[in-house]
Amino acid sequence: MKVLIYADEGVSSFSLQETLKTFRMRYANVETIDHKILCNSDWEKETSLLIIPGGRDIPYDRKLKGKGTAKIRKFVEEGGSFLGICAGAYFASAEVIFEKGTPIEVHEKRELSFFPGAAVGTLYPHSPFVYESEKGSHASSVTFKEEELSLYYNGGCTFKDAEKYPGITILARFHDAADQPAIIHCKVGKGNTILSGVHFEVSPKNLKKEGCEQKMIDQLKISDQKRDRLIAFLMSLLNP
Repeated sequence: MKVLIYADEGVSSFSLQETLKTFRMRYANVETIDHKILCNSDWEKETSLLIIPGGRDIPYDRKLKGKGTAKIRKFVEEGGSFLGICAGAYFASAEVIFEKGTPIEVHEKRELSFFPGAAVGTLYPHSPFVYESEKGSHASSVTFKEEELSLYYNGGCTFKDAEKYPGITILARFHDAADQPAIIHCKVGKGNTILSGVHFEVSPKNLKKEGCEQKMIDQLKISDQKRDRLIAFLMSLLNP
């Protein structure tokens, strides 16, 4: 069975690169898919996990709204797995509230609604988000299974009132952002969905060429073994 990673308009080239590296290290059959193939082929029959990585959520919505989101939702309800990272997590929530009150504000409804509430970001006012830049990147302090680790963050979301919704389990929290939910598991029909507001797929060794500060990279390196354990746990829930 295949692991498919969405690679089309809106997807960050860096997030795609890191997602491909992370999953090709763990699975033999990892391929990319664009909106045309997703909407018009029977990819579901040979796929166990669909991943939508980071980037910009609006192009995802415009390309996949209707036929695409219906196919993805049916795939998961019938037993498939879905992983949404950063923009992929915004896209898979019922409502996007991004940078409210700024020139880049996005406040819209979304169709997938694996998380039935609002994905809200960004989370660190001292590091304002800038598209195609590391200016707003941050080494987030995240708690997972009573362990604290640092993970790469750049524009991600939390999941508002996640505790109130049935079928939602909070897997990790932003320890340095009021313990808001950082990664959640959503049970959808027979399938499983994980949504992450933080980039657990990003390896610190690849951040230097992106222009990240060495201090932040060093902080992330300390947590790299913990990051591997987190990935292993998340994959055990998705079971690709």
